Amino acid sequence: MAETDQKKGSKNKKINRLTLAEIEAQLESIKKSEGSWRSRHAQQLLARKAVLTRKI
Repeated sequence: MAETDQKKGSKNKKINRLTLAEIEAQLESIKKSEGSWRSRHAQQLLARKAVLTRKI
């Protein structure tokens, strides 16, 4: 049972544990389905992406 949960992918992964590539993929799917990034989930993804791409 646990193996099938891991094979499903990052469906239930927390935003702070997503990689930059996973965040960008989710943002693209949101853009296609909703047409904009107005949803709360999209806003949180964009904030996390900004944190990950910030240069020190």
